[in-house]
Amino acid sequence: MIYANKKVTGKVNLAQQTAKIIANVLELESKNLIRLEADTIFLYPQLWKDRISAINWINCLHHYYCLKKQLKSSQPLYFKNIETEELIGNMVNKKPKVLIFN
Repeated sequence: MIYANKKVTGKVNLAQQTAKIIANVLELESKNLIRLEADTIFLYPQLWKDRISAINWINCLHHYYCLKKQLKSSQPLYFKNIETEELIGNMVNKKPKVLIFN
């Protein structure tokens, strides 16, 4: 929404957003599109359409791991191709890094 020539966004409901992330991760896991392990997430790279959506995926899955898997926010989280086990991204020191789309 634009107000007085400035973009204004409503307050984000963190609880609602977190619940949606958890539900989406559980649904993807039940469909075998992602596989969650100790500090590694295996997924199909086709799920990441571009660099921006990949960073969003990394942030959401890191948030999920911090809540559900008791991962400390400073611990690294790795993302690998589910078919080849090639590293396609990571989250180290709270900084998402995408290794595809270069």
